Amino acid sequence: MFLARLTFGSDCGKPRERDALEDAAEWYLGALIRNGQIYGEYLFSWHDAMLVVYAHLARPDSLAARHNSEWARKSLDSVVEGFGHPPKCEIIEDDVPKRFPAWKRSDSFYLFTHAFDDKSPICSGDTGRPMPLYLLPLPELTRESIHFWSRSYNYHDYIWLDSAALEMPAYKQLADPTSNLSMRGRELCAEVERATNIPTYYYLKRYWGRNKGEAVRLCPGCGGEWHLSDGVVDERPFWDFHFRCERCRLVSHRADSYEDERHARIGEFKKSK
Repeated sequence: MFLARLTFGSDCGKPRERDALEDAAEWYLGALIRNGQIYGEYLFSWHDAMLVVYAHLARPDSLAARHNSEWARKSLDSVVEGFGHPPKCEIIEDDVPKRFPAWKRSDSFYLFTHAFDDKSPICSGDTGRPMPLYLLPLPELTRESIHFWSRSYNYHDYIWLDSAALEMPAYKQLADPTSNLSMRGRELCAEVERATNIPTYYYLKRYWGRNKGEAVRLCPGCGGEWHLSDGVVDERPFWDFHFRCERCRLVSHRADSYEDERHARIGEFKKSK
């Protein structure tokens, strides 16, 4: 991500109209977030009667008109109507690469985010780097759906980390491939794969594990073998998964904790009765 300063323009000496101008700017920014052009929270500031916004861009050219969704184009029209011109964008970071990897060169993608993440949840299976949603040949509604799924996952992960009354229900949503959250994520993975023709996997969290047999546990989706490696998690990059099922399009790691095997059953394969 790259921090940028967006200068929208002046209130033209009419402070009472600032609320309307901010609304137009917020609609535009909201459209950019849902399309994957900007990430996370943004900050507003009126300085010398000029509306300035600080936001994180996915890439330096994220605000180029060619990347805009239909909603972004319409909301940008409202911004131009209010301020008289589109916002001026200035990248205020020093270390900006000249080139970025093309999504078409990825051998695979995986869908993953976490409680403190606000970047694209579609990551390259080769490098782990997030791929901006607006670059992928997806329908606008699919990009928005991925954005909202990502927010839902963030909330569930945060609740689980909070370890309060909803800890276990939240963990089940993250670790069980048949939970509502996982099923929706897997549907989105299928949509990305159809659009890009690149294998797209869903990441299953695995925190609690078993002292015996954890390294060779079965795929929780089909019950088949999906074990790839015995390497220790801490000694390998995140995207170098221990488990991958080509059939179910699932990836995962070995467990982090073996202190309570009662919870290890969550996310494990269950034979049909």
